[in-house]
Parts: sequence; structure tokens; C-alpha cells
Amino acid sequence: MATSSYRPITPITTISIPGYELVSALSFDPVSDALWAGSEAGSVASYYGTQGMRGVMFPVGGRMAVSKIIAGENYVRALGVAGEGLGSWSKGGVNKWFCRPPPNLTTFSNVSTASSVLAAASTSCEFPTPSMLTHLEFSHSAIFSGSADGYLRTHDPRTAMNRPESQIIIHYGGIQGLQTTGNFIFTIGLGVRQSRPFPDPLVKVYDLRTMRPLPPIPFSSSPAFINIVPKRAATVAVTSNSGLINIVDVSTAASEFYQLDVSSYVTSVAVSPTGAYLACGDAEGNIHLMSQIDEEGSIPFNGFDGQPVEWADTPAPLEQIEWNDSTPLNRIGLPYYDSRLLSSWSHHFISPPISYPPHPKIPPQILTTMKWNDNVAYAALPKELKGRRNMVVAGTRNKKGRFRSGKSRGNDMDPDTPTWEYAASVVPRMYRKVEIEYSKFGVEDFDFGFYNKTDYSGLETHILNSYTNAIVQVMHYSTPIRRLAKSHITTSCPREHCLLCELGFAVRMLEDARGTNCQASNFCKTVGVLAHSSNAIELIDYGREPAEVDYALMIQTFHRFLLDHLISEGNTFPHNPVILKNPAVPQGALIPAATPVTQLLGIDAKNVITCMNCLSVREKENMTHIVDLAYPRPVQTDMDFATILRNSLLRQMSHKATCQMCKHFANFSSRRSIASRDLPPILAINASVYTPETFSYWQDGRNQTFLKSQIQLHGQVEGVDDPEVVVYSLRSMVVQIVTKEKNSHLVAIVKIPEAEGRQDLASPWFVFNDFMVQNVSEEEALSFPDSWKIPAILYFERTDRHAVLDFSALPFEMDASILSHDSSISLNRDISRIKHECLSYDELPKPGTFVAIDAEFVSMQQEETEFRSDGSKQVLRPARLSLARVSVLRGDGPKQGLPFIDDHIHTSEVIVDYLTEFSGIRFGDLDPALSPHTLTPLKLVYKKLRLLVDRGCVFIGHGLSKDFRIINIFVPPDQVVDTVDLYFLKSRQRRLSLRFLSWFVLHENIQTDNHDSIEDARSALNLFKRYLEFEADNVFEQKLEELYKEGRQYNFRPPPPEGPAAQQVSSETTTSNQLAFFAHAQDGMYPMSHSSTPRSWRRER
Repeated sequence: MATSSYRPITPITTISIPGYELVSALSFDPVSDALWAGSEAGSVASYYGTQGMRGVMFPVGGRMAVSKIIAGENYVRALGVAGEGLGSWSKGGVNKWFCRPPPNLTTFSNVSTASSVLAAASTSCEFPTPSMLTHLEFSHSAIFSGSADGYLRTHDPRTAMNRPESQIIIHYGGIQGLQTTGNFIFTIGLGVRQSRPFPDPLVKVYDLRTMRPLPPIPFSSSPAFINIVPKRAATVAVTSNSGLINIVDVSTAASEFYQLDVSSYVTSVAVSPTGAYLACGDAEGNIHLMSQIDEEGSIPFNGFDGQPVEWADTPAPLEQIEWNDSTPLNRIGLPYYDSRLLSSWSHHFISPPISYPPHPKIPPQILTTMKWNDNVAYAALPKELKGRRNMVVAGTRNKKGRFRSGKSRGNDMDPDTPTWEYAASVVPRMYRKVEIEYSKFGVEDFDFGFYNKTDYSGLETHILNSYTNAIVQVMHYSTPIRRLAKSHITTSCPREHCLLCELGFAVRMLEDARGTNCQASNFCKTVGVLAHSSNAIELIDYGREPAEVDYALMIQTFHRFLLDHLISEGNTFPHNPVILKNPAVPQGALIPAATPVTQLLGIDAKNVITCMNCLSVREKENMTHIVDLAYPRPVQTDMDFATILRNSLLRQMSHKATCQMCKHFANFSSRRSIASRDLPPILAINASVYTPETFSYWQDGRNQTFLKSQIQLHGQVEGVDDPEVVVYSLRSMVVQIVTKEKNSHLVAIVKIPEAEGRQDLASPWFVFNDFMVQNVSEEEALSFPDSWKIPAILYFERTDRHAVLDFSALPFEMDASILSHDSSISLNRDISRIKHECLSYDELPKPGTFVAIDAEFVSMQQEETEFRSDGSKQVLRPARLSLARVSVLRGDGPKQGLPFIDDHIHTSEVIVDYLTEFSGIRFGDLDPALSPHTLTPLKLVYKKLRLLVDRGCVFIGHGLSKDFRIINIFVPPDQVVDTVDLYFLKSRQRRLSLRFLSWFVLHENIQTDNHDSIEDARSALNLFKRYLEFEADNVFEQKLEELYKEGRQYNFRPPPPEGPAAQQVSSETTTSNQLAFFAHAQDGMYPMSHSSTPRSWRRER
């Protein structure tokens, strides 16, 4: 058993030539129980185990001492003091290669962790140093050299090491030891006192990132050797010639001291790969061992049972050859070998390119402001370096096709959507939880198309309450519910938070997206708000739920919560439209209809309650919208799904109560009575599978599934089964996927109406695993092979009701007059700040109408980031932004550039960051009691934008994809003109900012203080107009090349304005656009005219 302290054990006595006993070099074998020792006579020998059994021995070259040994997995490399050459030998003593350069070699390095590069120094080496190099050491980022003149130099192996990157004087009398670990460099050497060298009593410590000194380690006994202690971070062993050992942890300053019992002096030191053994060679040929292992324990030098000991090969006896005049010379032959000869050069000997670049240099503006505290250097990040932090590439990322910026180029094919091959107990890949990954370009860079190659859109998961994605998909592909929701968004709903409105916006977005990923962020936000107000905290996703959340129970509870809200929010009693005509109601009778949702899902039954004592019967009206399945106990394996559903629908129950007729406390029997013709068009079911016994009904058996695509039901009237049979077809379901680690998530399995009849699909069934969408067979959809797939919600549609549902009374056209009405909920609206003019009825947009748009946002939740021990970070959840202001401008006509929408958005949520520098929004701007601006609810603004999209407007802006994403609206690509794409060269791989384009193309300085959405939208509009002009002149490509060429000179940033005149914009006017615009100045408002006629591209200087 290992302990933290060392104890001496029996030393090893080497076998050497008399007079050459000195042990000059030591190295532990990393994969075998062996210790390699170099002698003063120039040979290397191996000693196995703590007993020191002598093994292989071979000469290094020259008749002087061995200066350095490095043992690897399958080699031993050594160099002699004579410097005649550097060689590599196998563990059996066979020489692999030997490098004998014309000048003498002085030292060599370890092998880089990033490549197989080996550095060696000679008296005329490639390093342009004024003194001989005595030490070479590879770190994870560079090569460090120590020289006889006391300088420590840094070399970059990528630049052929033709010059040192930096150098610093450490020991004026020369460097005697050099070691690196992590970000630390340790050196020992000689100082100069009275012009004579003397042992420096300090171990110097440097930070290799900044090459700045850290507090040194004092060692009064004159350090002679320094070694890194493995398995202990930033720990070194410092040894003197007299045998004093000091083990120091630099991070904690903890020290351990040991004294060897040596009669001479220490000549070499080595530490085992695990740090459990420490070996010191002396001048008398003894190797002193220190061990952390208990006396009863026995652990190999390398710490594990590694490669077997390779003993020296016994030479084969030479063949006896009888010579005569006719004996051919080729009888002698070549020596036997079983490995490739060195002369057979292969690509394995060629060094691959370095894939692990060294640390970039810390910028000088950081170094000049750096401060130190307890060995930690820190400095404020300059503004110009934001987004350009020192990051080290951890390695080549596996190509998974998850980021659009990392897609394969050339002839490489993008990976296909994941396939599945599985046993019944293994969760198939298409059902496994999918997570959004975040690159440096944000969530917009994630390649959602990798997970969805269908025409049907999935929903993203990085927002709170996104567990509701599955039920949103179920509602979307239920055609009657979809039509109800789409109709509701055309009405003037007075509620600020309305689930039916948000469901309508979500299904409309999914309908338009046609396979493009969407996010139901507004729906999920409304779920949280309404759940809080209803004290239904069990429905709220806080983003930090424990691993074992029962999402099946959670979604079934939310299912009931959702339908309750859809019923109340869609109720316009007594003006509810009649969707399903009741044949029992006479034609022309004025009977108010139930809510539309109740007409579709309501189960209007009667509870018949019978007293078992006096047999009195009473009836009670009972309206439900969801059927909770009830399973018989004990388990009855012969019962099918239709029977369980019918029994749950009619549900006979018994209870005890006092009878009002006989006045006895008696047993009561209750049953539900409903005729077959009264069964609803849509049957919503909660599966209620919570135990292994209830799941046993669903599990596949005998090559058949429990769930069927169609079922037959018949009602019951006055205790008698109704002979009329009703056929229901399964349309969708929500299932819970549970892994072996008990982590769960929800998946929707939907039979898409639009996919029925398509010959290019396996079936109309699709799996919606959030943003991953996969077409599956009907057998796969209905199958429940094991407990990893648990049913939660099912939706059936009555097959004979499709033709009789009448939606003609529902409105489907949004009132366009909302674009002509100016509304605000602000109590302190400042009339002087109104910058927009609503559209007149004659100006209402038509298909193809150009409008310019820009939006500003505030942060509702900070980004959640995980920092790892290696310095890398991973975004767990991005910052959640909310729309704060939106401005829409006229794109053509006599009022071109004049806003007709400039609304600030009221929000009842807590704002964590107004992002004033980028949004221009300040505290109070979104508060109805304080805001001086036009303040409107989010839903009204969303309706305005939805109306513009529906009327075919073409939106002009800069970076619109992100804006529309946060607004949570899908705009068809043919209705978007994004100037970030217009002024873009694919060959340059750089997109230009609106500020730079405006400065260079329009000769305007924008965003000089804070962002203003009207200013940004107008600049984007003018850029588009200028683009049309250059296209008409057929010079746009030429001008774009000039733009990039000139942009490089300014780093694609406009120079700061020069004086007050620099903020003035050209005062040229045109007949086509004579509007006077205004911009803020320090002394008030000043007019600023706009010109679109100049054709000059280059900014006049």
C-alpha cells in the first residue's frame, strides 16, 4: 500500500568496470518494472525490480560517461558525454537507429505530446544562441532551451526553430537543470559571486505563458538535480550532491525533506512514472532507492503489470561452412531480422504536422496592466480584445456535422440522419435525448438539418418548459385543433397571456417553416406565467430538475391544464360558432353552442348513481375532456386496448354515502352513460402508466402490439350497450423515453395528415424527438418493446366526423386595421418622442411591398456556462433574450424611410440586463407607469408582424435571421432581403457589420452612441437601394471587391469621427426622397438630410 512519505529501501549495486563505477544517468521504464542506468564507462544497463536483477546492457558510443537517458514504451534513447551520436535501442539492446552528426551533440529533448518531434542540440545547432545548449525540454506549447550562459530561451517548433521567440537570463553562471510541467518552468544553476561561479541556492520558477518569474524555491544545500514528481500537480524534487532531497509543491508551498545515507556524492536522480519510487545514483556505483510503498507491499517501478522483461537475445551459433574452391559467397547470408530495416523508409518515420498549436502570446496591452496576487496574474480585458480571448485548441474535433461552420468541404459527404439497429431493451438512436451544442457563433451555427431531413419542422430544446414540445406537435397535426388555434389569432383577444393565441402562433410557424427548425419560446414562456399564476408549480421547468423527473406524469398533468385554458380562452359565449351540429337540436333553434374545444373533445355523459339499499336512481350531468385509463387488477393478459378504453370511458365505480331517499349510510354504484352518437370527434387520453403492472398491458407480445391504429367503440345507454359502433383512428401520441440511468424525456409520434398517400415515405408516421424528426413505419410507431418507451398521451379521431365538421363560421383573416391604429399602454407617453406614422388604409401593404425592419432585445436570463478544469467551457443554456423594441419603415413610395411601427414591448417578467449599449433600452422604457415611448403588449406587436408576413411583405434588414428567431416568427426566405448576405463574398469568409457598411457605402456614421432600431432599419434600406443601383450599372461585383480590400485596411471598422463635422451627414437632397430626418446631438435635435443619388463608392478623405 502506498503512503504519502518516502522511506529508504535496499540500494542496488551496479556491475561496472573498476575505476568507472559512477552512475551518470538514470531513467525509469514507463511500461516495465525496470530501471535504466548509465555508467561512466559509456554503457547503459537495465535493473529489474527493487532487487536490482541485472538485465540488458549495451554501449552508447564513445568511451565517456552516459549523459542522458530517456526510456519510452518501446525504446531507450541515450547520449554520451563524448557526443559522438544519439541513438535509440530496443528494450532487448538492439540498436534501432543512431544519429552521428558532424558536430558533437550536447543534449536532446523529450518527445512532444503533440507529435513525434525530437530535438537535439549540437555545438553548431540550428538554434542561433551565443552559447552552447545544455538542456532541451518540450512543453505542451514550445521547446525550452537552457544554455551555458544562463539564458532560458523559448523556441517555436512550427517555425523550424530558426530563432528564439523569447529569452531571459536566469542563472548568470549557467543552467544545470531544466524541467517543465503544466504552465510552470523550473530551473537550477550557477550564480556568479566575485566573478566566480557558485551554486545558486534558489530554484527559479517561471510561468511559461508570460515568461514572468514566480516566487523561487529556497534550497540552502545547493541544488544539483531537479525532477518533476508525477501524479502530483506542480510538485518537484530538488536534490543536492550530498543527498538532501526536498519535495516541494509550488501551489501550496508544502515541503518534505529526506536525507540519503551516501558515503560519496549523488551523481544522478530519477523519479518513477507513478512517483512511488525515487532513485539516486552515486559515485561508487550504488543506486539508492526511496519508496512510498509499505514494507509489506510490492508494486513494480511502473506501477502496474506492464510489458514482460525483455532479456538479451542469446546469439545463435554460427553455421559451420566447409570451404572449397566452389563454395559460393552467398552462403554467409545476412543476419536474421524480424522487423523492417532502417533502410526501408516509410511514411511512419515522417513527422506529421503539429495539430496542437502552442499558446498564443498574451497581447502586450494585457501584459502592461497585469497585476500579481499570490502567484496569480490578472488584468482587465481591453475592449478591443473582447471575443478574442486566448484559447488553445484542445485537439481536432471529430467531424459530426453538427455545426454549419464545420461542415465538410470539398467532396466529403455530410453524414446521414442517424439510423437505428437495436435490441428490444436498448433505446434506439432516434429516441435518445438530443442536445443543442453551441459553437463560438452561437445557436444559429448548430446544424439542425443534420437531425431533420424531412419536410416537417421540429422544435428546439434550449428554452425553459420545452418539455411541452411534444404536445405542441400533437396539437399542430390534429387538423381541427390547428384550425381553431389559427382562427383564434385573427380575433382581438384581450388576454396578455393566452395559451390558445400562443398555440395558434406556434402552429402557424410550424406550418410555414416546412422542415426548418422552430422554437415555441413564446408558448413556453406563457406556460410558465400561467402556471405561476395558478400555483401549478409542478408544471414549471426551472432548468435544474433532478435527473429522475417523471415527465410522463408531468405532461399528463399539463395536458389537463392546457385543455382547461384552451376551453376558457376560446369561449365567446353566447357567440360560440357551431362546429359540430347536434342532430337532436331542431334546425333553426337558437341554442348557444359550447366552446369550440368542447365541441371537439367534450365527452357529454351522464353519471347514473344507484343506491344499493333502496335502489333509488339519480342522474348527474358530467362533462369531461380527457379519458384517464384505468387498468384491471390483477393483470388480465387477454384484455385488449379497446376494452380497457371503453371500461375507462364508462367507468363503473362504487362508494359509500348517506342516501337522501332512505336516509341510510349505504353503498352506491355509479356508472357513466353515453350514446355512441355522442362520442366526441377527438378522443384525448391520458395513458396513466405508472407501474410495471400497468405497462405489462402495453408491452409487445406474441409478435403483435397492444395498441392498434384503429379501434371500435360503442356507448352504453341505461345500462345497455349501444349497438351503434364508432370507429376511431389513432392520430398521435406522446411517449416518455427512459434510459438505464433513469433520465427521461418526451417524444411525439404523429400520423401526419399531409403525409398520407405519399409514395416516397415508409408511412405517414413520424417521430418528433424535439428538433430531430424521423419517418418510421406504423409497426415501429405502435410498438412498445420494453420499458424504455412508456405511453403518456394518445389522440384518436373519429373517422365519420371529418366531413361533418364545419369551420366556416370561424374567422381566418386578420384585421388589417391594426396597422392603421396607434395604441399605447404607457401612462406617461411623450408625444414629442413619437417617430412613427401609422399606415393609412390606402397604404396597407400588398404582396411584394418592401418594408425595412430592425429590432432590439433585452436579456431575461443570463447565459449558463460550465467551465472545465482544462480551461475550456461549454454553454449549457444560452442567454434568453426578449423583444424590447421593433421598428418597421416604409420601403418605397413618397414616404420611404418613415416608420409606421415603432413600438416598445411591455413585459411582466424580470429583466436581468437591458443591454443598453447594444439596444438603447434603459430602465423604465418598458414599464407602463414610467415609459415615455409607445408601449404595447408583445402579442399585439406579434400580430402586426404576422399580418405583414401574411400579406406578402418583403422585409429588408441586417442580420434578420437572428431577429426573427428571437421574435419567434418564421418568414419565408423569398420574403427576406438581408443586407448581411447582399454585401458578402463567400471566398472571404467574413460578414460585414451594418456600422461599417453604412460608413463606407452610405457615408454615414451610425451607432455612435447607442443602437437605434429606426436608424439601423433605415441604413439597411438605403444599403439595399444602393445595391439595386450598382446592380443596374453592372458594377456591384467590382465594388464589393473594393469594399473588402479597403475594409482590411481599417480592420472592417469605421475610424472614429474627426471633430463635430464628422458626425454630419452629406446634405445633398434628391427629388425622389426629400424627407428630413433627425438625429440626436448633445445640444438637442438637428436635421439630417438623406441622399441616395451619389454613385461614388469610396469614402472621400
